[in-house]
Amino acid sequence: MLKIDIRSLEAGVHEMDLSPTSEDIDVESDKFANIRALIRLDITSNRIFAQIKVSAIASLVCDRTLVDFDQPVWGSHAVCYVPPGDIDAESENDDFLPLKAGAEEIDLSEIVRDTLFLSVPIKKIAPGAKDEDIPSSFGEPTESDIDPRWRALESLRSESEGESSKT
Repeated sequence: MLKIDIRSLEAGVHEMDLSPTSEDIDVESDKFANIRALIRLDITSNRIFAQIKVSAIASLVCDRTLVDFDQPVWGSHAVCYVPPGDIDAESENDDFLPLKAGAEEIDLSEIVRDTLFLSVPIKKIAPGAKDEDIPSSFGEPTESDIDPRWRALESLRSESEGESSKT
């Protein structure tokens, strides 16, 4: 869990540079490395505005070549912790989270994890993959391309067709 103790923080702006582990934010350790979270908290008497910038090295699989590669990713998100009565239940806005009176900490693990996941590109293209040729024409397989096991199945099909024509 990536929790921040807010008991000792006074009103005003506070900046933190954190390096959570993959276990802290509940991600697979082989998918993200060098995770870094820059947190800026703007604290008032009953609200906390949190701005989070996240960066990491993501281990990805190229959509074009199926080659594993590492790519830096980054993203940012902001949320506001407010008293529960100030949250409009009908709007269900994820950017406003409840902050109960006397709260001792805020948990940023889910926000950091989601921001990190959303920073992964939709198309994962490895460096140099755009230069590789991708087959774009396909045709009938040649005799050498056919798996010999299919020939045995083809002979069974021919035999059954021959028997059905006799009846």
